[in-house]
Amino acid sequence: MIRLGEFTAWATTGRVRWLATAMLALLIASAPAQALTGGAGPTDPDPRAPWASVGSLSVQGRLFSAVLIDRQHVLTAAHVVAGAQPGQVVFRSALGQGFQSAATAIHVNPAYRGDTRLNEAGDPSVHDDLAIVRLARPAPTAIPLARLHRGDLQGHTITLVSHGGSTTLWHVGENQVDVVFRDFLGRPATYLFDFDGPDLASNRVGPAVPANGNLGLGREATIDQGDSGSAAFVRIDGQWWLAGINTFQVGFAPPPEGGPAGRGGGGVLLAPQWEWVRGVLERAVSAGGR
Repeated sequence: MIRLGEFTAWATTGRVRWLATAMLALLIASAPAQALTGGAGPTDPDPRAPWASVGSLSVQGRLFSAVLIDRQHVLTAAHVVAGAQPGQVVFRSALGQGFQSAATAIHVNPAYRGDTRLNEAGDPSVHDDLAIVRLARPAPTAIPLARLHRGDLQGHTITLVSHGGSTTLWHVGENQVDVVFRDFLGRPATYLFDFDGPDLASNRVGPAVPANGNLGLGREATIDQGDSGSAAFVRIDGQWWLAGINTFQVGFAPPPEGGPAGRGGGGVLLAPQWEWVRGVLERAVSAGGR
């Protein structure tokens, strides 16, 4: 796992201030990748699910996740593909008769730096940690495309979807976005959530009130090692949207009883990335698919 160092974080959300000493890690594991912690557990992909666009992404033999956003492009975390050759990257879906395709190009977000130097005080996340991978073959229409959300996520419940080191099974869970961090221009950039235990004593971000507690057995989840590139979906007015790409986890002070509660994670908001995503896709069309 890549460690980025300890930090003491102060952030303000409305009238709530929280202090946490945490360790941030990009979601790459040297050991075999793990799935989400909590949630509904592993399930077989269903083409009717709102997140049927999520597949696995093999990068130099290691498995992560990616999301199909048009027939020949998937969205993932920059830190899992930066420096890789396209021939070392393969996208797979358990749908579309087991569709798979190697990559022909990797477009890392040009603003991605891999560090936190320009962050506001208390923001532990790496901004612009996104990449778009061009596939050699178009995905079949049996695999639906994700639609990008262009709004804020503060306070929303998100659905986390990861292949968690598997090419055939989904891992699905939920969490509530506790903090949205902004970039140096003041634009929403990344989100963070904590993994709540069965009681409010384990809450680490935001007020210890029922509305900010555990979502329930089979729902509350957090991301783990190997979940880079996994998806965060949000439901708005009955419609499902891809709102973020999960990229990092944090460890807060653990509760007295131990266990996974007190951890957290987050990722990159897609709303401020809309123009970059659209530009990559439009240039691919004008260049004949490169």
